[in-house]
Amino acid sequence: MTSILAPLVTFDEKRAVNRVAIKVALVHHQLSTQFSREWLERTLRQYLRGGLITVIKVVEAADAGDEIADMALREVGAELLEQPSGRTGDFQIIAYLQRAALRAPHKRGRGAQWYDDWSRNFGICLLIELACKEFGISPTRNRESTRAKRNPSGCSLVAAALKRNGIHLDERSLQQNIWFGLPGELARRAFAERPIESFFVS
Repeated sequence: MTSILAPLVTFDEKRAVNRVAIKVALVHHQLSTQFSREWLERTLRQYLRGGLITVIKVVEAADAGDEIADMALREVGAELLEQPSGRTGDFQIIAYLQRAALRAPHKRGRGAQWYDDWSRNFGICLLIELACKEFGISPTRNRESTRAKRNPSGCSLVAAALKRNGIHLDERSLQQNIWFGLPGELARRAFAERPIESFFVS
C-alpha cells in the first residue's frame, strides 16, 4: 500500500551552518561602522522613555557597572520625577535613581566593557534573526533539545557558524546573555521597527 503522506524532509543542519557561517564576516563588517556608542545611548534612553524595553535588564546592566545604562537610567529617572507617565517601569527607574544618588555615576573602567562588544552582539542577534527567517526555526531551544542535539535553533546555528570563524561562544551563553539579555532586547526592538534588510549598508 502506497502512503499518501509526503516524505519527511530532514533539516540539513550542516548546510544551514555553512550558510550562516558565510554571513558572519558580512554582518561583522556591516555593523562595525553603523552602530556607535552614541546610537546605543540615544536608543536606550528613547526606549526607556517610551516604555519599550524591560527596565530590569537595564537596571541589571547598570548595577553590574555599565556606565551607559547607569547614565540612561539617571537621565530618564530625573525626567520622570518632574513628569511621571504612570507606567510600571517608571517606579523601577525612579528606585534606581534614588539608590544611584548616593554614589557617583559609573565611569568607564579598565579592560573590556559591555559597550565594547555591542557591535558584535548586535551582529550576532542579526544573524539569529536571519537564520530564523531563512530556515523557519525558533531563535532558541530548551535544554532537553540541546542535549538530544535535535531541533536546531537560530542560536545553535549561529554559535556553530561563529565557531567556524574563530569566535567561540557556546550556545547557552549566546542564548542567555546576548539574545535574552539587554543587547538582544534592543536588537529585537530595532528589528520590529525596521526591515531587517535595512541593517545592511552598501
